[in-house]
Amino acid sequence: MPSNRELENFALAKEVKRRYNKRNGILGYRQMRTQLNRKLKKSYNRKRYYRIMRALELRAVIRKKRSKYLKVPALHIAENIMNRKFQAVAPNQKWCTDVTELKYGNGRKAYLSAIIDGYDNSIVSWVLQPFQ
Repeated sequence: MPSNRELENFALAKEVKRRYNKRNGILGYRQMRTQLNRKLKKSYNRKRYYRIMRALELRAVIRKKRSKYLKVPALHIAENIMNRKFQAVAPNQKWCTDVTELKYGNGRKAYLSAIIDGYDNSIVSWVLQPFQ
């Protein structure tokens, strides 16, 4: 004669199998637990779902991660004039610039763009622009 716990496990296994097939095997034991506990308004342990799914030989299908960016070919590629020779023999011959993102406050950002002279590495100009 099966105990109350075994009867509960059989009913839970039936529901797990039904949900697993309905979602084409996407759900693992964590999501299965979240959804069924919400539906049944009970709080079963995650290990219980893990044991039931392991006994039924049900495993979640690991989906391929989607890329978060689009690969777009470059429209214009600048010519490499300096060829990594940044030092100059006289002032105002070679200027270099860069844009730096600064994070401050509660998720706020600012962009700093500075222009330096290649002769003595002095700052020629700079702009600090907060981002809204």
